[in-house]
Order: sequence, then structure tokens, then C-alpha cells
Amino acid sequence: MSKVAASIERGFTLVELMVVMAVTIIGFLGVLYLQTSLLQGTSNAWDMSGATLLARHTLETINIEAQEWYNNSGIGVGGAQQEQFNYLKNVGAPIAGNGSGWMRAPYANTADSFQYTNQLGDQLLWDVGALTEISNATNRRYCVQYRLTWVVPNYLIRAEARVMWPRSDTQAGNYDTCPADMFDHPTDILSITMPMTVMKNVFVSP
Repeated sequence: MSKVAASIERGFTLVELMVVMAVTIIGFLGVLYLQTSLLQGTSNAWDMSGATLLARHTLETINIEAQEWYNNSGIGVGGAQQEQFNYLKNVGAPIAGNGSGWMRAPYANTADSFQYTNQLGDQLLWDVGALTEISNATNRRYCVQYRLTWVVPNYLIRAEARVMWPRSDTQAGNYDTCPADMFDHPTDILSITMPMTVMKNVFVSP
């Protein structure tokens, strides 16, 4: 009988079985890690997409307010700081470089202990159509800040929207109230910032 045939008849030794098991376990863990990484990547991409939508939504809302800004009356009719505006009214005195600083976007009730919003925001007066499709209680994981800065006094304003959300491996509950210093915790928080320039509506006569 040949050595090969004898080895086959003898079967596997304990060491050989342990090697096979070790290789199998390592392979399984590798596949599991890959699958987890893919799921994490998909989740991060979804979060980024939602944050981008929300930032654009915020900036477009500011731009819509600017359509009613057509003169230099400040808080008066046609001014940039009309009380009816949710955003532009906070821009401050028309001095180049002057502005609001970072402020929390008016999406959540400040009396609510949980102030995250979803990718649509939750201003019922603005978003009633969209909110019939996606409830504002769904996927509430974003906090939004905005900043307005005068570029050309009484004519041009730079608007920025900053959307933040907790990393998947952090204690999201630490940020339920969307604290003002949320952006200062990069180990816990992911964020995007988008700019837009808005100008006085020169096509409307004062």
C-alpha cells in the first residue's frame, strides 16, 4: 500500500482538524467584518444624503425669505429683518462682516427635551406637503445651525447651514437637546456645512 493510501485510511489528526477549524473561523470572521463594514458604509452614506437634503432645505428657505427683501428698511416692510422671517431677521446691523453668528435653526420646539429633526425639518407651515409622505417623527437624528453674514450691506448676505448628527458608535442621547457646542465634539459628531449667497430682490420696486 502506498504512503498516500495509508494517509487517507488513517484519517485526520487532531492537529489537522484544529488547523481546518482555525482557518474556517478566520474566514468567517473576515466575511462578518466585511459585511459589517458594508452596512456601516451604507448607513453613513444614507446619513450624509439626509444631512445634505436638510442643509439645502434650510438654505432654500432662507432664499425664499430673501424674495421679500427689497429695500433697506431693516425691520420694516421689505427689509431684511422683518419679524415674519425665521432666519433673515437675525442677520444684525448692515455692516460688512457683521452677522448672526451660529444659531440653531428653528426646527424643533426648544421646550422639547428631544430636538433632533429628520431630513425634511419639522416646520409644519413650510413642509406640510412633504410631511404627509414622511413623518417628522421618522429618523430624527439631525441638529441644524445656520449663520448669516453681511457681504455687501443692504444688498448681499452669505448664508451657511451646518447639519450635525451623532456617530453610530457614540452616545447619541448626550446630544438630544442639540447643544450650541455640539460641533465642538468631532469624536462624537459628524457634520456637513453648505454655503449660499442671497441678495436683495432688486426686481421689486420699494
